[in-house]
This record gives sequence, C-alpha cells and structure tokens, in this order.
Amino acid sequence: MVILNSVPESSSNASPYMPQKRSSSLYFNIGALSGIISLFVLPEIFGSVAIILGAYTWRLEGSENRNRGLALIIFGIVAMLVGIYYTAFFGLFTILP
Repeated sequence: MVILNSVPESSSNASPYMPQKRSSSLYFNIGALSGIISLFVLPEIFGSVAIILGAYTWRLEGSENRNRGLALIIFGIVAMLVGIYYTAFFGLFTILP
C-alpha cells in the first residue's frame, strides 16, 4: 500500500515567505528631483509632488531614521514658495515693457 503525502518533506523545513521591505530611496530621489524642477517650472504641481513624496518617504522609513522624509517635506515647501515667487517675478517682465 502506498501512502501519498500532500506536503513534500523538503518543504517542512523551509522558512515562511517574508515580504520585502519597501525602499524609500526611490521616492526620496523622485521627490528631490521634483523639488528642484519646481524652482523653474510649475512650482504648484512639482512642489506638491515633492511634499507628498516626502510624507510617503517619512512614513516608510523606520522610527529612528525619519529625517530624510521630513527634510524633503521642508525642501518641497521652500522650493514651491521660491518657485512661485520667481515665476511671478519673471512673468511680470513679460507684461511690463
């Protein structure tokens, strides 16, 4: 008589599947690039993207290392405000003779 096992014996010692931890460096790099772009082009959109990606980076990082996300949020706010100022300033030159 043959007994069939539904679970092979080699898999009984296998470790369970552990999901990969997400890396926040991609979101940080895209947010920093978006913050730099917001200084020159569409600061309302690219600055907001930098702030949102900074918050997402801050959320993904461990509790002891959340400085990059917070720095990106602050950089996004400053870059958006400076970008709005400079686009308004240079836009004024096109209106006035």
